[in-house]
Amino acid sequence: MKFPQIKTEEESIIALSFLKGIGPVLGKTLLQHYGCAKAVFESSDSELLAIDGIGKSHLINIRASPDIPKIQKEITFCKAKNISILPYFHEKYPLRLKQLVDSPLFLFTTGKANLNPPKSIGIVGTRKPTKNGMQLTQQIIKELTGANVQIISGLAYGIDGVAHQSALESNIPTVGVLAHGLDTIYPKTHTEIARKMIKSNGAVISEMPSGTEIHPDLFPRRNRIVAGMCDALLVIESALTGGSMATAQIAHSYDREVLVIPGNPNDPMSKGCNAMVKRNVAHLVEDAADIIQIMKWDRNGPSTLIQQLDIFPSLNDDEKRIMQMLSEKKFHIDELSNYANLPLHRITLALLELELKGLIQVLPGKFYQRIL
Repeated sequence: MKFPQIKTEEESIIALSFLKGIGPVLGKTLLQHYGCAKAVFESSDSELLAIDGIGKSHLINIRASPDIPKIQKEITFCKAKNISILPYFHEKYPLRLKQLVDSPLFLFTTGKANLNPPKSIGIVGTRKPTKNGMQLTQQIIKELTGANVQIISGLAYGIDGVAHQSALESNIPTVGVLAHGLDTIYPKTHTEIARKMIKSNGAVISEMPSGTEIHPDLFPRRNRIVAGMCDALLVIESALTGGSMATAQIAHSYDREVLVIPGNPNDPMSKGCNAMVKRNVAHLVEDAADIIQIMKWDRNGPSTLIQQLDIFPSLNDDEKRIMQMLSEKKFHIDELSNYANLPLHRITLALLELELKGLIQVLPGKFYQRIL
């Protein structure tokens, strides 16, 4: 069955996201099978039912008439507000998110930030920070100036807002992830911060359409995007429970590094951070230098590995470029192709040669890390 009202890929992917019972996982299964959202609605019943995970109830929902006015209203809004719609297969979609099973089908984005930066750190914490917590946030972000790092947070009260504002003051790209549509900013007191982020080198993004009502259930969904888009998550002041701890747990499950600022054992807002260190799920850090060391990030000039590459005169230029990138962190093959600005076939060949030479190892999920 075809829906002639659905004419574009943008309309199709929004329609797909609106379907009952089709979440990000099944939605991406359909996209991967067909290559585009429009083909999902144009396929036959037998084709759909042959796809793993698609049952009769899903078929009924796919065949239900889409809410065309709602879809067109969303696209009109995005065009009027200069908002981009990035399907997960789009070249600008965050590659860090792309590898996660529960990543969004697409993102609404506004701003100038590169969503695939070389280095990215999420910063979260209590909504009621102490003066010391705010000062530490400001200090660490200021110390990260020049390290080519992007700051990710949730634009919430407290540490989130301080992190975004401090990044703006230090001219560091910062991205705010919302738990609602881009037609509003919550809390409203952060409207000006969001405006500055969009106007400068930052961005504000969400997976939710305009008009979405603010609801507690949406904040965990927002938190997974914050966790998924960063290489490391820094928690500054947190109780034993709450959004920051939940985000840290998600980041840990995504194999991201979790970093915490320790605190007074008698301070309730330090108990969460201290507990993560005791459970060996987080690194204890005191300043930006600790972060850079743990992440093996190069602050100034060429990577230290560039000097080491002289030991391997047999490496060609592609192999040296990959070894330089892997000196900072492990990379997925898609990330390597994107950041190295090389076609996939050259990346694949270089990785094979480096593996045969015993310089790198392959990790589950097509991630690569250096051995030497």
